Amino acid sequence: MNISPNLPYYQPQQHLEKHANQNSISKDVMLALEVARDSPEAADHGIIRDKLESALADIWGRVLADEFGYVMSRDEFAIFNFYQDRFRNNPVATRARKRYWDNLSVPEPNQQHG
Repeated sequence: MNISPNLPYYQPQQHLEKHANQNSISKDVMLALEVARDSPEAADHGIIRDKLESALADIWGRVLADEFGYVMSRDEFAIFNFYQDRFRNNPVATRARKRYWDNLSVPEPNQQHG
């Protein structure tokens, strides 16, 4: 099978932007994550747990739907990483984390605001 590297699928930055725009995480979910990080017991209660569990299920579903190509957005990765113990020794999760880091766009020093 001959696959051309010019196909959009093989342009990681475009791939990352495409998914990040389609699957943004709501502000209330990110607030729930912040609360859960600050207070681990809050992560197990009520609306905080429900919002995070729902977001995690959506993220994991997207990863499984394209397990060799899906690149999580920064917010998706933050939620996924919060629950990293659930995915210990899971090769699909390991590849998803690696893809996130491999596709992370870091500004050049001259592009940073200072």
